[in-house]
Amino acid sequence: MTGVPAGGVVSVRFLIDGKVRHLERETPYLFAGRGNLLLPGTLGPGTHVFAVDVKLADGSRLTAASTAVVSKQAPSIPRQVLGRWTRTVTAAEIARTQSFRNPADGVPLPAGTWQLRIGADGAARYTDPTPSHELTAGQVRFEPGGRLVVGNEIPNFPHASKGGFCGDTVGAGIYRWSLHGGALIVRAVNDHQCADRNSFWNGTFTR
Repeated sequence: MTGVPAGGVVSVRFLIDGKVRHLERETPYLFAGRGNLLLPGTLGPGTHVFAVDVKLADGSRLTAASTAVVSKQAPSIPRQVLGRWTRTVTAAEIARTQSFRNPADGVPLPAGTWQLRIGADGAARYTDPTPSHELTAGQVRFEPGGRLVVGNEIPNFPHASKGGFCGDTVGAGIYRWSLHGGALIVRAVNDHQCADRNSFWNGTFTR
């Protein structure tokens, strides 16, 4: 950040229409974390105010704001995929991706029944099948033509544990999605960057 010494920033708040939409405490201070994007269609059409509020180590603050207009054609999350889904991940599905799994990603994906909630804000909330039922959050982008982009963990997400399928330096995963008889069918197109994410998303989700 220009004019601010290294270590001089405590936190950066990103506000949209006066509400805090993301809090970042680590450089490079990106909205929604590394590799994720602001999804205009999730805001609704019309004029919106975007602001940043930087808290400095000396107690002072830096702020800036601007406005932008979101068109009615801006893509949003399809209504038919919103809400809660269940996905049972098998040991075979986890084994399928082990040939390209990075050991630095830590403990492998737990097998069992996961809960997934897709929000209108573009956040996917994952609850794992372990006894602690930890909640983590990442970004999903449902694009025209059945393309699904699954992003990285959203850091500092409210009520979520820190962690995700892989480190935040990996690229997004590319998938295809469709609905059949009330089930959400997802197939991997290109996601060898993150084996655990591939194991989770390549499959069938039910209500």
